[in-house]
Amino acid sequence: MNLEMVLCIPGPWADRKEFLQRVVAFEPKGRYLWAGMVLRDTKTQEQVPLEFCDADARMTESFKVAGQGKVPAETLDRIREHRSVVYLHFPLDLPDQLERVLKYSALLRDMGGIAVKVESCGKAHDWEPWFSLLTGSSFQKYTAVITLVADADHYYSCGMHHFGLPDSEVSRALPLTDAAHLMNVFNHFLLVDEPTLDTGHTFGIDDGAPRYRLTHHQDERHVPEGDDLFWNPYGVWRLDAV
Repeated sequence: MNLEMVLCIPGPWADRKEFLQRVVAFEPKGRYLWAGMVLRDTKTQEQVPLEFCDADARMTESFKVAGQGKVPAETLDRIREHRSVVYLHFPLDLPDQLERVLKYSALLRDMGGIAVKVESCGKAHDWEPWFSLLTGSSFQKYTAVITLVADADHYYSCGMHHFGLPDSEVSRALPLTDAAHLMNVFNHFLLVDEPTLDTGHTFGIDDGAPRYRLTHHQDERHVPEGDDLFWNPYGVWRLDAV
């Protein structure tokens, strides 16, 4: 069972030695150390697991797809030339880990990291929108780590486990824009209002809007075993038109 928030950051570092040199030389020199797959702040003794990997030929296409058209072409060009990749690992609790995510994201950016992809939901960002979203409103924080996806029968969200909450799904009988709006409003409602819900309850965007009956079930699209970072241990809410 892999309950982590994982950030993928491609960079220009030729090898582990060069990356370590960048870490040690980062001002103020000697504050940060990297050893045993752990990046440590020697001033605060805070640390975060950091995995260093070779360049990946699939990285540009991965960021292009996960960026949903929002990662600039010039950033994709830089990713195409990346020489290695680092992965930062955090406990799966964005509200609690937010300051650490911001701190170490900024550190890797300033060391040459090109962009960031949230491996635990499959969403990529250029640096400026990443920091803007994470320091913005509750809905912007939500947007930073949530993707909306489709399978044969449903539209569904992925990433609510970053907030300790279930994801949602709706029938593909709904128009795409309506389905996306419904899921975004419902998910944000879960995040902000923290309601107590049960199977059989109903939900509507507002008083005059259509009602949807809620059914809670386990996340069966993803598996808890292995490296499936998308698996949501809090399950999924299905919204069916009443």
